[in-house]
Amino acid sequence: MLKTADIVVITKGDIVSQAEREVFASRVSTVNPDAMVMNVNGLTGQGAFEFSTLLYDEEDHIDTVTGKKLRFSMPSAMCSYCLGETRIGAEHQLGNVRKIELGDE
Repeated sequence: MLKTADIVVITKGDIVSQAEREVFASRVSTVNPDAMVMNVNGLTGQGAFEFSTLLYDEEDHIDTVTGKKLRFSMPSAMCSYCLGETRIGAEHQLGNVRKIELGDE
């Protein structure tokens, strides 16, 4: 997945040195030179604003993902997407599904 990602978000940077972060980011760029590499710290919030701005300022903003397809099946947990489903929408969801509400509703 790293080779085909559009954006690579590196987290947990607070537990390694600045030099290690830079080496890791360089290696990510070597594997996928077309990806945008961003460092985000969940504890301090550093980089979160830039990442959210990138997501919400895209010219091809998508209002809904219903009916779209994932590039890959999701990697963990026990839901229909994690078991290999790539079609998005309520009719394709099986098991215990929790919704993440995006936007102002």
